Amino acid sequence: MKRAIVIVVAAVAVIGAVFTVKSCKLIKPGQAGIVYTYKDGVQDQTLSPGLNFVGPMKKVKEFSTSNEILVMSKDKREGSKKNESFKVATSDDASIAVSFQMSYRYKPDTLVETYKKFKGMDGEDIVESRVKPVLKSKISEVTTNYSMMDIYSGNRSKLNNELTKYLNEEFSKKYGIEVFDASIIDVHPDDKLKDAIDNRVTALQEKQQAEAEQQKIKVQKETEKMQAETDAQIQITKANAEAESNKIISSSITDELIRMKEAEARNKFGWVTVQGADAVVKDQGN
Repeated sequence: MKRAIVIVVAAVAVIGAVFTVKSCKLIKPGQAGIVYTYKDGVQDQTLSPGLNFVGPMKKVKEFSTSNEILVMSKDKREGSKKNESFKVATSDDASIAVSFQMSYRYKPDTLVETYKKFKGMDGEDIVESRVKPVLKSKISEVTTNYSMMDIYSGNRSKLNNELTKYLNEEFSKKYGIEVFDASIIDVHPDDKLKDAIDNRVTALQEKQQAEAEQQKIKVQKETEKMQAETDAQIQITKANAEAESNKIISSSITDELIRMKEAEARNKFGWVTVQGADAVVKDQGN
């Protein structure tokens, strides 16, 4: 009897342990657990990373909520499994092959809705089968506002900022994806397009050089004009000063001054005639 009780207790313990194990689910860091049953469907609450008790009859699907990086590159060493570069349209009716990179994550607060919407697909499946097929056309919707030279140049910060904002708005609504950064990381023109770009670069450099020379000549002429105007003003000022001086001297010669000079000369030389303020002519007859 005692032995039977022990066996029963052991069996209950084993069953309890199995029940506990089957009722718990360990969610890895950077993941969320989506709980569902075949009868009731998907629950509204998700499981956080760690050990969670869910019950033996419920199923759990892990879904990544960590930051992910999608790379579509010509060079597989940059992250692509193969050459996944693609062509985008430009404002000057050209097209150019580019490599693209996007960092993103699935929004935790809309994860259940995303899971329901895509009928149990995981995050990687959604990106591969839904995001990638529309990504090229979505990027072209932005690049059509930029010329081939804008995209070819190394300074694409404005373009990439616009791409990030646009894709975040689009993918947040459609796929529950938050885009942190979307960037064209490289361009791959074919030989014909590269020659055309090089010709444009050369023409642009020549234009800039010609404009710089014209600006230099313009500045030089303006400097010479300013110097001539300065020299002319100096001459005018000098002439005005001399005229003013002569005017002052002329106005100082009065009849009283002449008579005074005559009187001084008579006292010194006898009878004289004064011709101006300082000129004295002695009368040789006296």
